[in-house]
Amino acid sequence: LLANAAYWGHKNPGQLASVFDDHELISPWIEETLRYDTSSQLLARAVVEDLEFYGTTVPAGDVLVLLAGSANRDERVFDQPDEYRIGRDIGSKLVSFGSGAHFCLGAHLARMEARVALTELFKRIRSYEVDEDNSVRVHSSSVRGFAHLPMTVKAR
Repeated sequence: LLANAAYWGHKNPGQLASVFDDHELISPWIEETLRYDTSSQLLARAVVEDLEFYGTTVPAGDVLVLLAGSANRDERVFDQPDEYRIGRDIGSKLVSFGSGAHFCLGAHLARMEARVALTELFKRIRSYEVDEDNSVRVHSSSVRGFAHLPMTVKAR
C-alpha cells in the first residue's frame, strides 16, 4: 500500500502537490490508491448454496474468483474509473478489503498504519522522486505492489 501510494503520487505530481500542502488529503490519497491499484487483486470464495449471479447460476461447491482490482474500476460504480483522482468520493464502494462476513479484519489497521507513516514522512520531506528505471514489481498472480521502489527525498 505504501509503495503503491508513493508510486501513483509520483505519477500524478499535481495531485501529490496538494497532499504536501494539506495533510488532511493523506487519507483520501490512501483510499484512491486502494481503489486504483489495490494490493490484493483476487478474492476466492467457496459457494455454499446455489447462487444466481448476473443471470448465471453458480452451483454449490464451486469456487468463485472475484477480481477486486477490476471491481474497483467498474464504470457503473466509479466515475472515470481509470483516472487516478485523490479526493474522489469512494464511500463504501471499495472492495479492496472484501465485504460483509469476509471483510478483512486488518483493514482498519492497514489504513491507520499507512496514514501515520505517510503523515510523519510528509512532515519531514517537501518532495520525492521515484526511480522508475530501478523499481521492481512483486511477481505474483494475486498481489500487486513493489518489491523495490527506490526514491530520492528532499527534507524540509
